[in-house]
Amino acid sequence: MPDAPDFDDLFALPELDAPAPRDRFPEKETFSRVAYQMVHDELLLDGVSRMNLATFCTTWVDDEARRLMNESMDKNIVDKDEYPQTAELERRCVRMLAHLWHAPDPGTTLGTSTTGSSEAAMLGGLAAKFRWRKRGGSGIPNFVCGPVQVCWEK
Repeated sequence: MPDAPDFDDLFALPELDAPAPRDRFPEKETFSRVAYQMVHDELLLDGVSRMNLATFCTTWVDDEARRLMNESMDKNIVDKDEYPQTAELERRCVRMLAHLWHAPDPGTTLGTSTTGSSEAAMLGGLAAKFRWRKRGGSGIPNFVCGPVQVCWEK
């Protein structure tokens, strides 16, 4: 659908008279500017990310990082054949993290990217389990952690 005509007041459009759909697609198409405004306005109800003290990672991102994310948003990082340079950057990051964490041979360390801290924590937990198993661990591994990651409840 083409974008909404250049109206003086976006909020005067009839599409913004009703709330955003909650459980099904709307019957008619929606102008992209209207859809953006609906989602944007709903997200205003969230807290201010820069004031988020309930996380252990920063919520501030510099402009260059935002630009790179915007430029790469349409890439499928799982498709290594179609995006070989993205895959190479991922391999570099794995090697750098392996070096940072004193892996025996950072150049041959295996790893992968994740989409969030829960996934990263679960991958780290699996790595610990595999190391435990390789050392001859028996029974159920004892994995002790505090209430930091929601993923452990999963």
